[in-house]
Amino acid sequence: MRTTKLMTLRQVSLAMVTACALVLTACGGSGGGDGDDRLDVAVPADASSLDPILGNAGGDHVMLYPIFETLISFDADMVAQPGLVESWEQPSPKELTLTLRDGLTFHDGTALDAEAVRFNLERARGEGSNVAVDLAAVTAVRVDDPRTVTLELSHPDASLLMVLSDRAGMMVSPAAVEKSDGDVSDNPVGAGPWSIVEWSRGRFLRVERFDDYWDGNAERVPEVQFNVIADPTTRATSLRSGKQDIALAYAPSDAAEIGGKSALQLVSDPRLWVDEVYFDIGSAEFDDVRVRTALNLAIDRETIVESAYFGLGSPASGPFPESYWAAGGELEYEFDPDRARALLKEAGSSGLTFDMLLSADAGSVRMAEILQQQWADVGVTVNLKPLEGVQAVNAYFVDHAEPALLSAFTGRPDPKMAYDVLFAEDSFYNVSGLATPGLAKALAGTDASLENDDRAPGFQRAAQAVFEHASFLPIAFPDNLIALGENVSGFEGNLLGKPKLVGVSLD
Repeated sequence: MRTTKLMTLRQVSLAMVTACALVLTACGGSGGGDGDDRLDVAVPADASSLDPILGNAGGDHVMLYPIFETLISFDADMVAQPGLVESWEQPSPKELTLTLRDGLTFHDGTALDAEAVRFNLERARGEGSNVAVDLAAVTAVRVDDPRTVTLELSHPDASLLMVLSDRAGMMVSPAAVEKSDGDVSDNPVGAGPWSIVEWSRGRFLRVERFDDYWDGNAERVPEVQFNVIADPTTRATSLRSGKQDIALAYAPSDAAEIGGKSALQLVSDPRLWVDEVYFDIGSAEFDDVRVRTALNLAIDRETIVESAYFGLGSPASGPFPESYWAAGGELEYEFDPDRARALLKEAGSSGLTFDMLLSADAGSVRMAEILQQQWADVGVTVNLKPLEGVQAVNAYFVDHAEPALLSAFTGRPDPKMAYDVLFAEDSFYNVSGLATPGLAKALAGTDASLENDDRAPGFQRAAQAVFEHASFLPIAFPDNLIALGENVSGFEGNLLGKPKLVGVSLD
C-alpha cells in the first residue's frame, strides 16, 4: 500500500477519469459526521443488494464486509487466512474440511454452527443464486459435528478456499432467511464486525459495532455510515469539508486540488480491477472472432492510460495486471488500426455498426467517446446508450437489450473465480452462454494443487485462450485511489481493491 500526502499528484481532467465512473453507480446522497464515534465513508454507489448471493455489483463488497463475516479471510496480498473457520484440511483431493471457531453467533443471537454453514452453502449453490457458479464443484455439504463441515467435490478445486472468502462464504442467519422469504436485503443478519442499523436506499447505510464479534480484540469504530455520493467532485468536497472521513474511488484531479491540505492522505494501490467492454459473443455483431479482435486492435491503450488516467494505471490485454502471479505473460493487443481494418474486411464487417450501453456519468461518457472515435478511425460506428449505472448493467446482463456494455470487472479473490465469473457458460456475466475454446481445459490444470507456482502455467494457458478468442475488450487497470481524513488511522487496502474497515480508528 502506498500512502502519501496529497501534495504532488499531477492534475487530471475529471471528465476523463473512469476508475470511479465505471463502477455500478446509484443516485447520490450525502451524510455527515455525527460526532467522534462515527466513521463516515463516501462511496460512489449503493449496494445492489444486501443479500450476498443476490447482488450483482462488485462495489457491493465494501458494504457487505461489515455485516457478513466470511468463512475464510485474506491478507493484503490475497493469501487465504482464517476467518470464521479457524483451520482447514484436505482429507482427499475431492474433500475440503472446515473447522469453525468455538462459540460463534449471528447478530440475532442464533448459533453460527456447522448446520448454519451447511444451510448457507446449499443456499449459495442453489437456484436463484448469483454465485452458484463459484460452488460448481461442490456436490454435497456434510456436517461432521457442530463445528466441522466437509465439502464433497466432483473434482479437485483449488479456488474453493478463496471462493469462501467472497460472497459464497458470507454467512447469513438461517432464521433471517426464513423470515425474509429468501431475500435478506431488508433484514441482513450476519456475523460481521458490525450489524445493520438503517439502510436508506440510494442515500446511506448505517451499521453499529457488534459486541459478540468473534475477534473482540479487533479495532472497530462504534458506528460506520456509508454515504452514497455518485459524483466524484462532490465526494471530494464532502471530504474536504469534514463531512466524510474516507472517500472511495477518488479522482486524481480532486487529489491534486486538495494538495495544499497536507494532513489529508491518499492511498494509491494497484488492484485486480479492469475497465472493459463486455461483448455478447453470440450476437450478430460479435459472433466472429475477427471482429472482436479488430475492435481490440483498434484502440490505443497506451494513449488512453496516459490521457484518461495520466499514468495512474496500466494498459490491459487480459483480466489481470502483469504483476499478478496468475497473469498471462507477454500477451498484448498492440495498437494496429491497419490490421483491424483488414480483419473487419475479411470478416465482411466493414462499416460495422453496434449499440453500446454505459453509465451516464461524465467519466464513462468520456471514455465511451474516446472508444467511439478510435473505432470510427477503422470504419466502425458505435451508438452510445448512456443510462443510470444500475439500469445500464441490468439492461445488458438481465434484459440483453444491447450487444455491448462499457463497465468494469472489479476482480475476485482467486483467478479461477474471475475466469469462471467472466467466461463460464452458465455465468451471469456471460450473456451469450457460449464457451471460450480451450479455456475449460486450461483451467482444469489449475485445480490439482493449492500452490500458486503449480497453478500459474494453467492460468497462462487460460489467458492465451481468452486472448485468442477475444472474449472481451480489456482497456486498462486503474490504480485504486482512496482519500483519508486527517483523523483516520489504521486503514489498510488490499489487492482486490475492496477495503475492509476493521482496524480503522478515528484519532
